[in-house]
Amino acid sequence: MSRTSYLTTHHGSFWFQIRVPVAHQPRHGLRVRTNLQTTDPAVAKTLALRLAAEWLVRFSHEPEAPLDEHPLPAEIGQPPLPLVVAPPEPVAPALSRAAQAAPETSGPSPHVADMLALYRYWRGLNTDRAPSTVREFERLTRTFDKFMQKTPAQLMRTDITAYRDHLLQRGDARKTVTKKLSFVSAMLQTAYDAGYLPANVARGLKVPRAKVETIKRMSFPKDSLIRIFGTRVYTERARPLAGGGEAIAWVPMLALATGARLEELCQLRVADVLEHDLGWMLNIEDGEGQRVKTSSSRRLVPLHSDVIAAGFAHFVQDQRRSGHEWLFSDLEPDHDGRRGGNFGKFFARFLRQSQWCGITDRRLVFHSFRHTFKTLCRENGVAEEVHDALTGHVGSTVGRSYGMVPIERLVAAVGSLKLPVDLPRVM
Repeated sequence: MSRTSYLTTHHGSFWFQIRVPVAHQPRHGLRVRTNLQTTDPAVAKTLALRLAAEWLVRFSHEPEAPLDEHPLPAEIGQPPLPLVVAPPEPVAPALSRAAQAAPETSGPSPHVADMLALYRYWRGLNTDRAPSTVREFERLTRTFDKFMQKTPAQLMRTDITAYRDHLLQRGDARKTVTKKLSFVSAMLQTAYDAGYLPANVARGLKVPRAKVETIKRMSFPKDSLIRIFGTRVYTERARPLAGGGEAIAWVPMLALATGARLEELCQLRVADVLEHDLGWMLNIEDGEGQRVKTSSSRRLVPLHSDVIAAGFAHFVQDQRRSGHEWLFSDLEPDHDGRRGGNFGKFFARFLRQSQWCGITDRRLVFHSFRHTFKTLCRENGVAEEVHDALTGHVGSTVGRSYGMVPIERLVAAVGSLKLPVDLPRVM
């Protein structure tokens, strides 16, 4: 059987989809999609043709017509129009049961009664999200609800556009606006996927590019690295109060030599530093009190010989002898439980303040260590799949998602790098 153009599949289930005419897009978005809740192609084809007929009737009327003149097609089992389809014999029992189960009247789901109800529904389905993400979603939901004063079912594409424009006009950064729109879209998509909304009117809404590009992070130039590793932290063993004890000495050094993310380093346990046959390595993993950004973030990272020469192995052994669980035991987790949260805020001040680094270029931040390491790898001819494996980046091609880079190649790659500055001995 050839598949009708109204059908698509997602996770093994058939979905109905239809493009929305331009005149109706302010109300319904670019496309309407509905989960047919079946894996049977014959049943899916019959139901898709029925829904297509109902939507085409609706689209044939003027978009200004009152919504209650032509009610939206309901989910499967709740046909809004008395359209009779004579299905083939195999699918008649399924349609009959659906019709018998359909109530004569149906109201909106309580999950979309208002935006806060939708947020609670989203949260119930996403129990593994970080506490910071959950709080951010809730704050956004409240401000979005206050601005819109509409239920999710009443939202139109033009409403989302007006919200985007409001955020831009008040001066929000374009990256922030994009993030907020993605949050709104994620919640609406949850309700749409469950069949509680006929469309996700926020899906795919773009934020216009700025005429002048936003300031981007960049790699540390050599003179900035000399400033960082020439501070009193290394020359006088100064330990600022908010610097997490030995973390202020070792975390920047490890970041330069591994390209690891801030939280990946700050959340290391003593047991995550391994003495391998091929040398010392960091085991970056998610465990109790640890998180990784993506599945590719779980990895073994060989340590550069300059880090070992600076005394890192002795520091690890001291921490192990002292019975510490966490490698940087003096770090205080923030309110979300992130061991690098407070350290990251301190390091931003550490870079800018004249008594420490005095680096005023706002493009230079902690994440610049990661950019520096990637640049160093490219300059030294390290293959892209190898430095992606070292830094936990997702590869840009499908082929690179298969298999793993052998640890011997990773060790050889790290050994081939000459760091841009000499690392000081940590006393």
